[in-house]
Amino acid sequence: VAARVIAMIVNEACFAVEENVSTAGDIDTAMRLGTNYPKGPFEWKNEIGSKRIHDLLYVLSKNDPTYLPATSLIP
Repeated sequence: VAARVIAMIVNEACFAVEENVSTAGDIDTAMRLGTNYPKGPFEWKNEIGSKRIHDLLYVLSKNDPTYLPATSLIP
């Protein structure tokens, strides 16, 4: 469950950057300070790896398009 939730947070953060809502650094700061998460989504992405996050989201998206990976996660 944790991997799924973190993958979705990273995915949504990637969408926000792709849509020019904010920068990756500002999103990481907002999530650490605003929600008291230990790491921001892009810090998680760097630690876990884009490919692993993409692969998990891709598998989940076969049953639910909500999980389609952001363009920036596609290898």
